[in-house]
Amino acid sequence: MGLRNTYIQQLYFDGETYTKGEVVNLTEKWGIYCDVPFKLFPEAKELAVRDWAGEDGRDVYIPKKIPLAAYELEVEVTYKGEDAKMRDNIEAFIKFIYGRNDGAVGGRLAIYDEYTGIGRKDIHVTSIDNDIYYDVDYDDEQCAKFNVKFQVEDPATDVKPSVSENKVNDLIFS
Repeated sequence: MGLRNTYIQQLYFDGETYTKGEVVNLTEKWGIYCDVPFKLFPEAKELAVRDWAGEDGRDVYIPKKIPLAAYELEVEVTYKGEDAKMRDNIEAFIKFIYGRNDGAVGGRLAIYDEYTGIGRKDIHVTSIDNDIYYDVDYDDEQCAKFNVKFQVEDPATDVKPSVSENKVNDLIFS
């Protein structure tokens, strides 16, 4: 578990433009800690190929930029904080990433992880483990761990934080 912050912003895409929600610092808002192991360059997509029976080799279309495939990302999430707030904070976090919180913009997400220095957009949650590890003796605070699986649909667009007055107020991508 890193000592840096993870930021998530809800997005809605209407086919032309993005509508963005507020940027949430998971640690400040819910006592949630996680490192998001984004891949800088995930697997490449399969390229278009013609394989002629009467010729050696194959005819492969190789574009200037090799297209990248979408990928699944599993993140270990840790809650650390007061026992009285644990269930409410974990539930609020889960509702947020599913886009089911009050005032939700959408279930599409932009995520930036300070630990890896990588951010991506067009991410959505696919599942959350039912198994929650609960440790009552962790620095006089309560600790719960569980895994969340995300699907990264846009593995190429960089997402960076926009900072003003020492606070991340937007996640920028183009």
